[in-house]
Amino acid sequence: MSADRNGFRQEVLACLGKDKGVVALQDCIAGHFPDLEVYREEDDLVIKHGGRFLIVRRASADRFRTEVMVEAPSTNEVDSGGGVERDVDGMFDEIAAFSEA
Repeated sequence: MSADRNGFRQEVLACLGKDKGVVALQDCIAGHFPDLEVYREEDDLVIKHGGRFLIVRRASADRFRTEVMVEAPSTNEVDSGGGVERDVDGMFDEIAAFSEA
């Protein structure tokens, strides 16, 4: 796991400043968390670790909606407004915890 929260934050904000969707963060997340598999599913990111999946969707300019799935990646929960809304630091914390589980 990367402990570089400030570097992650700056890279995320730089990517988001370009008015791109959350998929613009794919390389950023993969670079800071090389032990995770990161790929896109339409406009969402799917982060895989072992048999678990973390879905990340951009909720607004600097907010993200995340949901952990145990068996198979599905965006159904975030499609219906579920999951947890987080800022950049909260997303970093969730990904870090996810990578350690």
